[in-house]
Amino acid sequence: MILVGVDAGSTKTKAAAYDCDGNYVGEGIAGPGNPHDVGFTQAKRNVVEAINKATKGAFPDYVAIGFAGMDTAEDEITFREYFKDVGIHVITVHDSVIALFSETFGEEGIVVISGTGSVVVAYDGKSFRRVGGRGWLLSDEGSAYWVAVNVLRWMQRVFDGIAEGDRLFDFLRERLKVNTHDDLVKWAYENQCRKDKVASITAIVSEAADLGVVRAKEFLIEGAEVLASRAAFLVEKTGIRTVVLKGSMFRSKVYLDKFREVLARVGANAFPGENPPEVGGLYLAARASGCNKVIDKLKGKSLACKGQP
Repeated sequence: MILVGVDAGSTKTKAAAYDCDGNYVGEGIAGPGNPHDVGFTQAKRNVVEAINKATKGAFPDYVAIGFAGMDTAEDEITFREYFKDVGIHVITVHDSVIALFSETFGEEGIVVISGTGSVVVAYDGKSFRRVGGRGWLLSDEGSAYWVAVNVLRWMQRVFDGIAEGDRLFDFLRERLKVNTHDDLVKWAYENQCRKDKVASITAIVSEAADLGVVRAKEFLIEGAEVLASRAAFLVEKTGIRTVVLKGSMFRSKVYLDKFREVLARVGANAFPGENPPEVGGLYLAARASGCNKVIDKLKGKSLACKGQP
């Protein structure tokens, strides 16, 4: 019996496979798996490709997929129906669920995902409660995209003469090859439908922050504070004090330190997760199949899904 956990994200899809005895089978990486970004047909191709790479071509018995973009009750029904044939038994959930379970293995906890987008989800052992994670127009506070948009708007104000330029402005102009106001407008609207491209500006800001650029730090701190306030809200509402941090934004020391500082005020223990989200998918597949040896293996060591038995 082959079990597969899948993280179907907005930038890539990752899968990891084990057999029921807890033996590593393989892993696979393919293109984006969010149907809202690339369409259902392409998303399914990418999910199947990642699964086939992980299983070495074998058809899996249990597959658990965590999807970015599964934001509504209608999405839950549509995703489940469309992807039901990628394995014999298929479980589809929001990607925050596998992100949390990759660290807690079904125990209560709160997960904060901050990458291109953002979401905060609490699990009390029975049910889930979500804050945010409804897309860039309605939420995604504190995410790379959110920070990047704030930075672009600040650059617009500098070109207008409303705000003052500084080291960060010069740093961004050089890296983005934006020399004039028209260049900024062109760059912004040529990339407006590419969330990953816009969000990549935040990586540049993080680089500048590491070099001591004050305004770069301020943008990151602002993002950390606003998203941490959402997490703090769930901490206080649920009483759950374990908070797992996932996503590229937490690679920034400035962002991470401020985030943990805010959560410490409400008595929460926030820590960066060690395991990739697909491990949470493996946990769900193993729980559904009764393959307890896989669960024991996942709990017994910190997996990086790098082929280590």
